[in-house]
Amino acid sequence: MPIKSMIIFSSMRDLTNFTTEIDQTKWNIEKEYLKDRAIYYSKMKLFNDLKMLFNTKKISIWPLKDEEVITWIDTLCLLKRLMILLFKRGVQTDKISIVMEYPLVFGNHMRADYLLIYEQLVLVLEFGMFNQEERRSEERYTKKLQESISYRQLLSNLVCPKIDVVNYVMIYKPEFSRIYNIQMNENIEYNALEIEKLSNFITHLIKLQNESRPLVQLSYLESIK
Repeated sequence: MPIKSMIIFSSMRDLTNFTTEIDQTKWNIEKEYLKDRAIYYSKMKLFNDLKMLFNTKKISIWPLKDEEVITWIDTLCLLKRLMILLFKRGVQTDKISIVMEYPLVFGNHMRADYLLIYEQLVLVLEFGMFNQEERRSEERYTKKLQESISYRQLLSNLVCPKIDVVNYVMIYKPEFSRIYNIQMNENIEYNALEIEKLSNFITHLIKLQNESRPLVQLSYLESIK
């Protein structure tokens, strides 16, 4: 039975193909309010394709807000940067599947932003925007972290014990002001560092997965004779 979700990218190539329009439009993670951005980009093809996918697949009993679609495009942009960095580090990105907007089974209508899957590893990845000019940013981060931990615990209780389920929350910042046509260089650097941290985390987990393979373990036994 297919996994219920908005989209499943079976490889980095799938993600790259899907996000072509993001590159063509030179998408920016903008400082402007999500509501205003949603109005501005409401005629964008990818914007409407994502809305249609969500509604067609009946991902949630709750109505979709246009602001959510903007965050999807932002995070797909960040995911693409992450996968490129992992690829440059020698990670076999074509073995990583990405499940987008996953409604958790027995999760009381909770949805995980993304699941990154590699062999016996499932990473529950949540994103949160941190804009210092908005109120209660830290509270929203804390809420995201609590949600991420809950998702991990729920999945861990339902899948085979041999599967490692871990969670991670990446906080990102706006990189561009469309109104003033200004790049926010400090925030761009911040996001790059956060992607690097996430890349380090994933690389470490994948290394542990690879080292647990039977052939690798047998090779290790030979080395300690």
